[in-house]
Amino acid sequence: MISKTARLCVADHQYWIHGDVYDVTEWRYTGFNGLVASIAAPGVLRDPGDFAIVMTGTESGPVRVTVQAAARELGPANLDAWDEVVEVSLLLRGENPAVVTDFDDDASSSLSAFTVLGPGPYRVRVHARGRDAGQEALMVDDEPVEEHLIQVWPAPAAPTHVIKTSDTYGTTFRPQN
Repeated sequence: MISKTARLCVADHQYWIHGDVYDVTEWRYTGFNGLVASIAAPGVLRDPGDFAIVMTGTESGPVRVTVQAAARELGPANLDAWDEVVEVSLLLRGENPAVVTDFDDDASSSLSAFTVLGPGPYRVRVHARGRDAGQEALMVDDEPVEEHLIQVWPAPAAPTHVIKTSDTYGTTFRPQN
């Protein structure tokens, strides 16, 4: 398993997981789970997606992100340690799949090429904690108050699987029953 952690600077409450294909000019939130959206260009939720958008509570500032890439599925998520956990399938077409933001910084490049295991599709499990604290802080200048874990492994495409949702921030996106 390969594991890398970086202090990623986010803007507009988001960062992306993508290869060379991404276009969110017409992104629609309909049916969005509140954490990670598997997207087919130009912005339609789809399994598998060409790329993903991950929503952060932090509007602008640092978020601690760890990426773990493995040859096979990692063990089940520790649900006690995370507020939100969602799995999606991604194609991640292109030569340099990566976690990126609007900022061109060293942190993004340290999380690049995490799909060293060959061409997709991939299963991507995104974990988040501290999004409510990130939203309350709005602009975070110092140490991140929010943390994400992204686990990636090669796997056939499968529907999005929402494992856990418990933060308040995510409810602003999820459909109300």
